[in-house]
Amino acid sequence: MRVDEKVPVETTEGGAPLRFTWRRVVYGVVSAPEMWITRQAWWQSATRAPRGAGPGLLEMRVWRVDALPLTDGAHRVDGTFDLALDPVSREWLLLGVFDDHVDQQLFA
Repeated sequence: MRVDEKVPVETTEGGAPLRFTWRRVVYGVVSAPEMWITRQAWWQSATRAPRGAGPGLLEMRVWRVDALPLTDGAHRVDGTFDLALDPVSREWLLLGVFDDHVDQQLFA
């Protein structure tokens, strides 16, 4: 499921996600994060990169993590999450959620 919401993220010293909060539920990362670089959807942005800014503004680091809820909440999800660090704003985004329960129902 595509989410695209800003979320607070606590990281390790190396910058990998350790804990994050989504919709008032704190999640703890329970697997080694897998990181890759993706391109931002620059064509959807209203702003332009300054001339000569380089590719760093167009690239976004994404971490795929397995996480479990550590607190109670209305929308608790056990699953896989894609978290990204915006290179310009330095804010974290929850890009997508892959719910194990839904996957089991669809692909069982």
